[in-house]
Amino acid sequence: MLGHFNSIIAMAANAANQTKLPMAATDSPNLTNDENGPKKTTFQSCKATSVATNCDPRTNLPDLKWLGLYYVIYIGAGTLSFLALRNHIRGKKTNDFIDSLYMSVVTMTTVGYGDLVPHDFLSQLVCTGFITVGMLLFGIVVKLAAKYLVFKQQKVLINALHTARKMGPMEALNEIESIEIDYTKCIISLIAMAVHFVIGVFVLVNVEGMEIEDAVYCACTTMTTVGFGDESFSSEFGRMFGVLWIFTGTSCLGQLFLYVAEVYTDIEAKKLVKWVIASNIIDKKDFEAADNLEKGKVHGAADFILYKLKEVRKIKQEDISCAMKDVGVDDRSVFDVIPAQSSEKK
Repeated sequence: MLGHFNSIIAMAANAANQTKLPMAATDSPNLTNDENGPKKTTFQSCKATSVATNCDPRTNLPDLKWLGLYYVIYIGAGTLSFLALRNHIRGKKTNDFIDSLYMSVVTMTTVGYGDLVPHDFLSQLVCTGFITVGMLLFGIVVKLAAKYLVFKQQKVLINALHTARKMGPMEALNEIESIEIDYTKCIISLIAMAVHFVIGVFVLVNVEGMEIEDAVYCACTTMTTVGFGDESFSSEFGRMFGVLWIFTGTSCLGQLFLYVAEVYTDIEAKKLVKWVIASNIIDKKDFEAADNLEKGKVHGAADFILYKLKEVRKIKQEDISCAMKDVGVDDRSVFDVIPAQSSEKK
């Protein structure tokens, strides 16, 4: 899992840098569909240019290095502690060091077979502290995953707004609509989990001597961290293999969950980007529609705002009437409540 989050930190750092640049390139929060604007480019090319500008995969890597160091110290301390308390731990034992490392990994990944357990106050106290610290470290991993998803959504939004100002909002909406959600990572992760599952079943059958149905059952309860404990690794080689297999298996499951959350984030980010760009478009036809309501007159900004508010049903004519009565203005149409400008002044 630590190797996977290496890419998370780099992508989050890129997104954090990009949030500062595109906003400075605009003078107004509204987008206009101006025919005299810049020449059309593609959404993908604008996005690639923006990403390349601030791409530094080494940014924030010290955070990941510290997290890896914490886990190494955590596993090492747990192994040495369980090794020192080996006489206070009951269960089927093989090699003292392998059993201690095996118990540390099983506890850290929350599999908890129960084949090796503390049986007095001192060992139970050490296990309690070990479990608590492990949950705190897992919280850091969850924070990194959340940070990655949030920054990725921000990156998509900022790049889309920047692109809309370069190529026009209507063209940007068409380009965004044509972009498909990528499910490749989820598929690859599922394939990796399937291969990992088959390898585990193979070892359980040929090394631990389990029946095929028991091996499938044990592999399933292990990778999902249920770990009932009625079936587990009991040989010296099996536990050596289990240390690596359990850690990578639970990591694969967590990685799959992250990729599923990433796909859902991409879907929601696409909806958000389309809504933001569409809600900020002020098209020429809107101004023309406002002007045509009163022949020979050109209306000001206040008239147009009232017109748009009524059009999207945010206010009613009755609301305007009440407000006009308070200021002593006759109740007429939306564009009569405020004197229109002369067409000669346009």
